[in-house]
Amino acid sequence: MKNKERAFVIERVAAAYKTFAITLSWISVITIFIMIFSTTIDATARFLFNNPIPGMFELNEVILVICVFMGATWTQIERGHIRVEVFLMKSSARKQYILNTISWFVALIFAAILCYQTYMGFLDSYSVREFRWGSIQMPIWWAKGLVPLGLLLLMIQLIFDIIMEVRALLGWKDDGDGGDSATTVREF
Repeated sequence: MKNKERAFVIERVAAAYKTFAITLSWISVITIFIMIFSTTIDATARFLFNNPIPGMFELNEVILVICVFMGATWTQIERGHIRVEVFLMKSSARKQYILNTISWFVALIFAAILCYQTYMGFLDSYSVREFRWGSIQMPIWWAKGLVPLGLLLLMIQLIFDIIMEVRALLGWKDDGDGGDSATTVREF
């Protein structure tokens, strides 16, 4: 497979994955609205009637996991995670690609460790069908399963980011047709 064809495949897969990440981010957005709505109703009931709605706090704890981990991939795509750009601002394009590649690789290793550990925790939780005690019993084993899933999806995005940074470092660039294909400045 030639470099142009490989670049085209990578871009197509990355674009499809971005669409998938957008869908997950919308799920995250919906959970934020659910949390806002349920917290407002609960606080209003507590204030007006001195009677909070049972289970609302526990529900919000569980859907917070959905909010955070289903939106992590999109946040990475948009470069919304916190990073210090002091060194990047003063660096050449080549150094920026190198620093970004190193950053994404370190983040990938960190996410992989977290993914493994949280997956092991999920397996333990699933085996006992763990639930949270509160005003109502809320099953939490499924929410613990979303943590390694979200981290795995973030890892996939980090791999795409590393590939794109290495592509740019090696001199690959779009050929001007809107990013649907790419050419290489030099051969591998």
